[in-house]
Amino acid sequence: MEAHNVASHNKHATAAPSQSFLTYEDATRFLTEEASQQNVLHLSYWYLQFEAGLPDQVIWVSTYDPEYMSQYMQRFTPMGDPVIGTVMDQRVVDWAEWLSADGVSEDILKTASKYGLTKYGISMPLPAPGDDKIIFSVCIDSNDIDWKFQRLDLAKRLKPTALEFSARMRTLIAAGQKGTSVYAL
Repeated sequence: MEAHNVASHNKHATAAPSQSFLTYEDATRFLTEEASQQNVLHLSYWYLQFEAGLPDQVIWVSTYDPEYMSQYMQRFTPMGDPVIGTVMDQRVVDWAEWLSADGVSEDILKTASKYGLTKYGISMPLPAPGDDKIIFSVCIDSNDIDWKFQRLDLAKRLKPTALEFSARMRTLIAAGQKGTSVYAL
């Protein structure tokens, strides 16, 4: 692990919880800064809210290009994405593994790659209240050979960031603010 990654990891492991985000823009700014510090391409946070046992809306804060996010929600939706479904079953998903097994994932990658996302990423579940689901994803620049080694460290290295981010989002989510980060399902 590089020195700047160790310092960033330790910052989250030892620091007291930070202030809650006041806006989705603040949350996006945090992810953008953290992606740079962690030397990753993108970070993404999904909060899937359920109403009466059914998905109601998703709050999506990410460093992804907003145009990609819009296209994804129009063309694929989280409930049709096999990676999201697997993470909702409380498993970490390696994006590259899904590509050879699933046509929907291949279509998503074709669109995503136009906006700077790669197949080298993971999505991991985080604790959520009630029936809700939280998914945190990390995308990096890699290659097939290096990815085999990098993916093992990625969840471990970014989990403190993911947990801090999720804790800081709770007040904003509870406030029920609407905006470009909130999608009805």
